[in-house]
Amino acid sequence: MRLVAKVLCVLVCTGVTGKGLADNKFSLGLGVTASEQSLGQGWRALPAPSFSIEYEGYRLATRGPGLAADLVPSRALTLGPLVRYSGGRESRELPGSYRQQPDIPASAEVGLSIGSGVPWQVIGVPLPGVFTLSADLVTTFPGGHETGVFAPSVGWVSSVTPQLTLIGALGSQWGTEAHMGTFFGVQATPDTGVSAYQPAAGLKDLSLSLIASYQHTQRWSTIWLASVSQYQGDAARSPLVRDTGALNRVFLVWGVSYNGVFD
Repeated sequence: MRLVAKVLCVLVCTGVTGKGLADNKFSLGLGVTASEQSLGQGWRALPAPSFSIEYEGYRLATRGPGLAADLVPSRALTLGPLVRYSGGRESRELPGSYRQQPDIPASAEVGLSIGSGVPWQVIGVPLPGVFTLSADLVTTFPGGHETGVFAPSVGWVSSVTPQLTLIGALGSQWGTEAHMGTFFGVQATPDTGVSAYQPAAGLKDLSLSLIASYQHTQRWSTIWLASVSQYQGDAARSPLVRDTGALNRVFLVWGVSYNGVFD
């Protein structure tokens, strides 16, 4: 499952609750991800290096297998381009009766990311912390799978203690007709008994995430993330999803980071 909405939520929260814009700072991190792959392909663990650098309110940071920039020097708004790698799919990874389906090429995705955070009390809600909104709009370069996705997210950031911050996020992904057809459509193969299926554009999945960030010292911190997502709509009705029992997916992250400042 993509980590876009949740990572953006973390960046928004850092901008809202962190240091002032005059601070020039950087972060270097290393972690590990464990994810349940789509369409019943088992679990996969991968290293997760990260970095970010902020200068006069402008920011460049890793976003999963890619980079995102914040070009608005404001603590209340993030806005900028992103570029990332999107893995494809090989037919040999599918169940036997679906191995005549076409491969999906890996792609480079480009798009725009936007987010904002507002303290609950500012909008008249008697709750601690910050309410966040974010969205990514991405598409692929020609030669890849050439499909687009819109991924909005809402979140709640709360500082439980001076060291511990909790972030909850509810995200979704909306796929174009090309995206849904590429990843969830099925071509008929009479010799294997597979019938054609063509999904429409629409809601692809919903996800619920919890992020915990703990500041051990002024320089060192750790982060934990747990997320579960569920396919929705035509994606959930796809034979590829039904026959692999892969309606739900889980994503876990643990990482440690060093934070510094520079002139």
